[in-house]
Amino acid sequence: MKWCCPAFKGWYEQAGERGIGVLIGRDSEGLPQFTIQYRAVDKGLDSSVKSDVPISLVIDVSFQFCPWCGRELNRWYGKHINELYRNGLKITYD
Repeated sequence: MKWCCPAFKGWYEQAGERGIGVLIGRDSEGLPQFTIQYRAVDKGLDSSVKSDVPISLVIDVSFQFCPWCGRELNRWYGKHINELYRNGLKITYD
């Protein structure tokens, strides 16, 4: 895989761990979707966090251009969406 920049590759590899990560997948219509995700704790540790007030342990924000190099992500990664998708990392609503 040829990455648009080292920062994007690094944050893609970080996904699922505490901090910022990049997710690549498809939206509900099957179109390519790029998401910056922030996790307060590593994936799988969510249930260990206890709080008396509501808190967000995971936040997802969609984006279209690389925040580090400015490239249009669909043009750069569009043909590779399925191979870059990693199941179970994005927030899902039941």
